[in-house]
Amino acid sequence: MKKKWIGLFLSLLLLTGSIAPNAYAVTQSSTSDEIKTEHTTETSTQPMSESTTHESTDDSLPQDSAKEEDSGEYSENNEITEKIEINKSNFPDDHFRNWLLEMIDTDKDGYLSNELLEVTQLNLEGLQIQTLEGVNFFKHLTKIEVQNNELKELDVHELKKLAYLDVSSNQLSKIDLSQNSELTYFKGENQTVTSIANKMDNKWEINDDTLKPEKEQTILETEKWQYDGSHFYSSEQTPLSYIYEVDFSDDAVLEEAAEKTLTVKVMIEYMEPEQKEADSIVPDSSSIVLKKGETKQLAYTNVPDGSIISDPLWESSNPSVVEVDEYGKVTAKEAGEAKVELKNAEKVLGEFTIIVKAEKNESQTKETAQTSDETTDRSPIYRRSALAATPTITYQTHVQDIGWQTPTANGEVAGTTGQKKRIEAIRIQVNNSSLNGDIEYSSHIQEQGWQSYVRNGGNSGTTGNSLRMEAIRIRLTGQLSQYYDIYYRVHSAEFGWLGWAKNGKDAGTSGFSYRMEAIQIQLVEKGKKGPLESTAYYQRNSLIPPNINYQTYIQNIGWQNPQSNGLTAGTVGEKLRLEAIRMNVTDSEFSGTVKYSSHIQDVGWQKEQENNDISGTNGQNKRIEAVKIRLTDDLNKFFDVYYRVHSAEFGWLGWTKNGSEAGSSGFSFQMEAIQVQLVVKGQNGPTTSIPYYEKNKLTVPTINYQAHLRNIGWQSVQSSGNNAGLTGQSARIEALRINVANTPLPGAVEYTSHVQNIGWQNYSRNNEISGTTGRALHTEAVRIRLTGQLNRFYDIYYRVHSARLGWLDWAKNDQYAGTSRLNLPMEAIQVIIVKKGAAAPGTTTNPYQTSINHLFVMGHGVNDPGASYNGVNERDFTRGELMPHLQRWAARLTRNRITFYNTAADMYQDSQRMQGAYTISSSFSSVSEFHLDSGVIGVSTGGHVIAHRNGNSLTAQNYAIANVIRNYVGLWGSVQNTGGINLRADLLNMNVLQSRGIPYRLAELGFITNTNDVANIRNNIDMIAKGIVESVTGENL
Repeated sequence: MKKKWIGLFLSLLLLTGSIAPNAYAVTQSSTSDEIKTEHTTETSTQPMSESTTHESTDDSLPQDSAKEEDSGEYSENNEITEKIEINKSNFPDDHFRNWLLEMIDTDKDGYLSNELLEVTQLNLEGLQIQTLEGVNFFKHLTKIEVQNNELKELDVHELKKLAYLDVSSNQLSKIDLSQNSELTYFKGENQTVTSIANKMDNKWEINDDTLKPEKEQTILETEKWQYDGSHFYSSEQTPLSYIYEVDFSDDAVLEEAAEKTLTVKVMIEYMEPEQKEADSIVPDSSSIVLKKGETKQLAYTNVPDGSIISDPLWESSNPSVVEVDEYGKVTAKEAGEAKVELKNAEKVLGEFTIIVKAEKNESQTKETAQTSDETTDRSPIYRRSALAATPTITYQTHVQDIGWQTPTANGEVAGTTGQKKRIEAIRIQVNNSSLNGDIEYSSHIQEQGWQSYVRNGGNSGTTGNSLRMEAIRIRLTGQLSQYYDIYYRVHSAEFGWLGWAKNGKDAGTSGFSYRMEAIQIQLVEKGKKGPLESTAYYQRNSLIPPNINYQTYIQNIGWQNPQSNGLTAGTVGEKLRLEAIRMNVTDSEFSGTVKYSSHIQDVGWQKEQENNDISGTNGQNKRIEAVKIRLTDDLNKFFDVYYRVHSAEFGWLGWTKNGSEAGSSGFSFQMEAIQVQLVVKGQNGPTTSIPYYEKNKLTVPTINYQAHLRNIGWQSVQSSGNNAGLTGQSARIEALRINVANTPLPGAVEYTSHVQNIGWQNYSRNNEISGTTGRALHTEAVRIRLTGQLNRFYDIYYRVHSARLGWLDWAKNDQYAGTSRLNLPMEAIQVIIVKKGAAAPGTTTNPYQTSINHLFVMGHGVNDPGASYNGVNERDFTRGELMPHLQRWAARLTRNRITFYNTAADMYQDSQRMQGAYTISSSFSSVSEFHLDSGVIGVSTGGHVIAHRNGNSLTAQNYAIANVIRNYVGLWGSVQNTGGINLRADLLNMNVLQSRGIPYRLAELGFITNTNDVANIRNNIDMIAKGIVESVTGENL
């Protein structure tokens, strides 16, 4: 008879990884989250099974009914006929490939065949993997844990059975999961991408083929960066991060704990454009005439334009005639002629001829020099070169609580913004100019008004007097004013950045008592385009609020006459609801408008309206309950909009302003009247007080819950975090009833139980029974959620006391709490309601388990090899010989999971640093440490199990491990009469874990100093490993 494919063996997978000594991390799991099925010739009963990421109403997984023998992929013996070689071509990543060879290639032939069928889970955490190319050969994968690697991209579209994917802490910029319809869990946080930004047209631009997420799925978290779908760009160096919304299959049903995005941080290396060295210079004047004692700064233009001279060197051919300093300033010493060269290191870029006239011809020399200078001033080359050598402007501000800041230049911001600190003084300088003329500036000072002009780096303002600058005027003189315009703008308290002014105009404010906080200044060549000028200066008596007009639609009345500027619109004392409103601003010279939104009965907040559009309803008999009003553009820059509401039952509420809520919600109280007015920003407006009430903020509801226990029945009702059920008495909760009381908002509590032999039931609510009574079936897990407005404003937390495991961590809002697949009864429960977003009542890491977790520790490590004899040491023996066999058997577990402590570390040394035993997760049900003993060579023999003398250490698990050692190696003489158990209290890890309530044992498998013991362990190592895994977990493998 033709064989039919019924099921797949799962979880021959052996996983590697590590637990970071100072953190909880299950990095080397050896348990399948699915129950293994069998191959039979006809049919087989499908065993109860349950996924950790998807719960059903019963505990059965549907049987795969597809007939695989027709596909050509499997032989009649249900083996894969095609072999995939584990080579660089199929698996390019060295770390991934080597891991497959070591952990998955069970027959060590360098090929994957049946392994492709048997492996359903991969735990690849922390292996430095850069690409998972080749993973799509594993068509039956349901779970991939590949966090903490170096993945830059990941393609899993062929893995149709994939249900669980953790790619957190990698280097992914995007991911596509649209083809994975079975996916129920995804985690994608903490992606770190490295890229280069190049300077292009005064902007930083990232053009990286590996960093091009789809624009519509990309949400930037940093304001300074922009993204057009191809390039990221910013005007300044600033951090870049974004959220990538993952595209999931329409058929995928993600559990609540799953993430739906990648969070990506981009580490940027900024690359300045290379500046070319100058090839030569063009002197402003090739021949210069001076008289004795005269000095002159030599001026020139670089060729090509924009090039630099990185190592300038000035040299005079005759220093006795002409001296030149390091900056190119020449001094005439004696009559004669000299050449002055400018070099870039050793390269000559150009030269100047300097003629010093004799004193006897002084008048002639003066006339000649004057003629020469005038000729130079008027020549086309002078004008061209003077403008090519653009002068720079620097400015420095004296700031409140800071003092003189570092000088800034050429349009940069001097001062502060967002810190509410006043500028008290300023000094401004023009540098590198061959033009004559000055820069002059005057400040408007608190209590003083306009000061006299100062020039060329002089102090304008005051220091030490705590007086604010409020405004400034800046102007150029001489040739500077002929060739350049000076632009400047001020950041003023309350107003922010004002418009640009130029050439002596006022910038800032007066009469408002507003401080100048920052300033920008720049030179612009005449005839070239500078910043756009706009209103740069305001005087108090010239800034008058425009009119704010508003009109209300009232129950039984309709539209009333418009009101303005703080007058009452609506009615008071008549109990008539306000149903609609419209507003506008008139007589305004400022850009912007008024926007307003209403909270409507049965509707909630409507979208904003403006320019007299209607907000609310008319003819529908619906009340407005609250409003929000704000200004835009320049109106918002210079004015505040104040408003208050008359609400039914509350009366007049307090004033508020600028987009805040006014009124109420959740109470069904109607708005009846409103007042609105504009106030110059920073000036005294109406006194504000409480303008808005939300009913949910008044009280926190009471959550009541009651447990039905086997042989006891219904206990008394508990509430708000108290215990329902019993702990320490092997109690079994069979049913629950939960309700919420004292709630000011509509809504209910719903809950469902995972029941022995039944699975997840339908939701119950409002004190209905969840679970069973009278059937001797215990509950194992629970989910609880709030509905309606309760769910909007509150979180519900709950945790379960589970048999054998004790109190698990807190779950919330319909998360799983308890266990399944382990047949462990719930013994007690605690439930509490908190305001939405409030802190959890405790740890939330591990509220739900589908397997029992155990930690295996290989003794010694790092630089401590442990005991050594005859070429064998404990560290290498336990890791290299024992551990692979433990892993092989651990992979076959169905209800338990074994995690191996980081083999590159030593738990004892870690504990000495207050890590190790101090920091492993409390979710571990036991910790087992493995060693070889040391004694008299050739005499001492046998093994034993060490446990804490003050704990509950004479357990079935410890005796079972000792019995394994007895069967294959023999027991040490000192424990022959104790069943192989040695009770002590002098080991660090033992004492720390005892204090934390985590059972601990140390198994000495035999004496390393006895060659017979070592030989017995090696000859029976696989059966010893099997026996240890069975003893610790209680599973028969």
